[in-house]
Amino acid sequence: MEQLWRAFSQAIPLLLILIPFVILIGWLFYNKNVKKGETKKKALYVVIINSFLILSIIGVLLVTLLPRPGGGQSVQLVPFLSIWDTLVNSVHYTGPIRNIGFNILLFIPLGFFLTLKLQSQYKLLRITIIGMLFSIGVELAQYFLAIGRVSNIDDVILNTFGTFVGVLMGYFVKKHFVKPYLE
Repeated sequence: MEQLWRAFSQAIPLLLILIPFVILIGWLFYNKNVKKGETKKKALYVVIINSFLILSIIGVLLVTLLPRPGGGQSVQLVPFLSIWDTLVNSVHYTGPIRNIGFNILLFIPLGFFLTLKLQSQYKLLRITIIGMLFSIGVELAQYFLAIGRVSNIDDVILNTFGTFVGVLMGYFVKKHFVKPYLE
C-alpha cells in the first residue's frame, strides 16, 4: 500500500481538487441541456459520462506526466522486454501486479467511457486505436519533457490492452444497462 501511495501521492490531491470543478461544469451543462428540451434522464447520462471521461483523462495525465525527482530522458523500444523482465525478475509477486496491472487498469476507464460516449458506429478497433494514440502521446510527452520517466513501448502495449478491456466492458454496459435506461 505504501508503494501505491508513493506512486500516486502527487496525483491524488490534484485530482481531488479538480473533481468539484468537473462537477460544477457538468451541472451547468446539465441545466443547459434540459433547457434546450433534452430529457432529464438523457441530459444526466451525457453529463455523467462526459464528467467521468474527463476525470479519467485528467487522471492518466496526472499519474503519467508529473515529474519524478532527477528528471532526465529514458526510452525502451523493444516490445515486451520490460514485461518479460518484470515477470521473470520480480523479487515479489506484487511487482508484476503493480507494473503490468496498473498500466492496464489505468486505461480501462478511458475505453469504457469513450464507448459509452461515442455513437455505435465507433467500433471496438477504432476506440482501441484512440486509446493507443493517447498512450503514444503520453509516452512521447514523457520523453520530450524529460520528467524522469521511462518512455516505454510496453506501456503503450499494456495501455492499449487496457483500453480494449474498457471497450468490451463499455459495450456490455451499453447493451444491457444504458439502452434499457434511456428508452
